[in-house]
Amino acid sequence: MFRIHIYLNFLKFLKAFFIFYERSILKSKISKIILSQTKKQKLIFSSQCRISFLYLLKYLKEKQKYRNEIIFPSYNLPEMVNVAKNLNFKVKYCDLSSENGSLDIVKLNSLISKKTAAVILTNMFNSYEEAKKIKKITKKNNIYLIEDNAIYFDNYTIKNNKKFFSGSLGDYTIYSFNIMKNISAMYGGALATNDKKFINYYVNETRKLSHLSSGLILKQSLIYLILKTMGLKILYKAIFFKIIKFAHENNIKILLTIFYPSLKFKIINFPKFYFSTISNYSLKLIYLQLSDKQKRVLDFKSRKKNNVYYQRLLSKIKNKNLKFFKIKDFNYQNFIDFPIMIKNKDKFNKFLLSHGIETRFIYYRDCERIFNNKNFKCKNSSKFEKELLCLPNHKRVNYDYIDNVVKYIKIFLKKKY
Repeated sequence: MFRIHIYLNFLKFLKAFFIFYERSILKSKISKIILSQTKKQKLIFSSQCRISFLYLLKYLKEKQKYRNEIIFPSYNLPEMVNVAKNLNFKVKYCDLSSENGSLDIVKLNSLISKKTAAVILTNMFNSYEEAKKIKKITKKNNIYLIEDNAIYFDNYTIKNNKKFFSGSLGDYTIYSFNIMKNISAMYGGALATNDKKFINYYVNETRKLSHLSSGLILKQSLIYLILKTMGLKILYKAIFFKIIKFAHENNIKILLTIFYPSLKFKIINFPKFYFSTISNYSLKLIYLQLSDKQKRVLDFKSRKKNNVYYQRLLSKIKNKNLKFFKIKDFNYQNFIDFPIMIKNKDKFNKFLLSHGIETRFIYYRDCERIFNNKNFKCKNSSKFEKELLCLPNHKRVNYDYIDNVVKYIKIFLKKKY
């Protein structure tokens, strides 16, 4: 079973070539759907999530010249931290809670100072209740909350018979629509806010930028077609899985960086292609997927059902070498991949591969260790990088497959590696 699921189907990939809405109309239609979730007034678009973030930080730096600190979860995507570093923000790293995977509230409070400009809340494991606690802290300290909603899109909680979507708590909420997200547009990002001054700033700053190059779109489209083709059961079993297994067993870094791009991250200045706007083709893909609410709901329900089943089975395993975050609200923590923590992750991964099971071996990275030379304080983030991997979760994953995965987890744990 291919652990990757490309949510963009081939029909929409083709149909986007034959949509002739004007750019402004596409943006308006997309904005209406996304803003209805966040209860915000304005949405801007960018070629990538990190570009929205880049311009937001540039704006905050100009707006609050005396505030040059920003707080990140240490366990994060290094490319996002690199944006802040390149803009000369002093980055403070907050560890995650070992119990629930959210920002450690006690440590977050200790990191806040008069120079703190913003706190980044990356929605990856946190519940709505934990997110609200963080929102309360930032509001009390008059600090901006930037909510990274790249992998929580469409997740929600119900309070007093009302839906509250992830992304609705931040003063600014950023989105990603890259090829692996549940809304896939090759390249694409967005930011929702009520800050009209930022919107004006962004429009002025990006007025003369050209669209993302067609060469990059073509390259990403080829990757999309290869992944879609290799996702066919017969080809995946005969070719792709064997390549993945060979790469992991022999630590072939060239291949592993293809499967996990964060492995090839380097601390660099902004590449030229960062300074470009979202392509018309990406806007069309986003619109086609967002407007197909029936498919979005079906995908959501499929993942939710699998998450419930994973937790039910894993809860029965009593072993100190296995841990996972207990989900209370499967609507809000509706993971695209089901995260677990296990000792001897590398051996465990190879063990599963030997039985035909592929996992997401690398999730995020411990950014404190990437960007700092010493004084590593985020112990849990380091542990997450060493022990956390994700089990497959999409509509093709059925209960029989999950039963098989959990069976081999039990066998591995009994071997006492």
